Amino acid sequence: MSWFPRALGAATAVYSAAVIAKPQVLTGPTGLGDSPASRTLGTAVGVRDLVSGLAVALAPSGVPLRLALLTRVAMDIGDSVVLGLAAPDRATRAKVVGIALGWAAINALALLATRAKSADDEGWQWDPRWSDPSYWADPASWDRVRGDQAV
Repeated sequence: MSWFPRALGAATAVYSAAVIAKPQVLTGPTGLGDSPASRTLGTAVGVRDLVSGLAVALAPSGVPLRLALLTRVAMDIGDSVVLGLAAPDRATRAKVVGIALGWAAINALALLATRAKSADDEGWQWDPRWSDPSYWADPASWDRVRGDQAV
């Protein structure tokens, strides 16, 4: 397992903590200004990215890590669209879109670094019950099995 995805997740979490503490770290460069609404948006994005950064940094290798990285790529692409549309002028829009798509590309590279099938993937398969919302509504039905023993 490469160290690259873990370092990327940790860097995302650190940056996100700074955005939570001071939303202007995000809202200033994006041209969103310093209104209560933009501070709220900055904090929300910071919390979202803190959680996803920690997920990338701490997820078990294999499928969970790849899903966390795929989520990061999707969020960065979404940021390029949403924050790009909110930018006040063409120059700011180009900067915001470029940075967001750049992070999407870096996260995609980290995802590629995990593509070698690891031992953690052995025996892993989708359980069709996970598609049923009623399954998630009843935690008692969540029988998890690792090896030959229930967890």
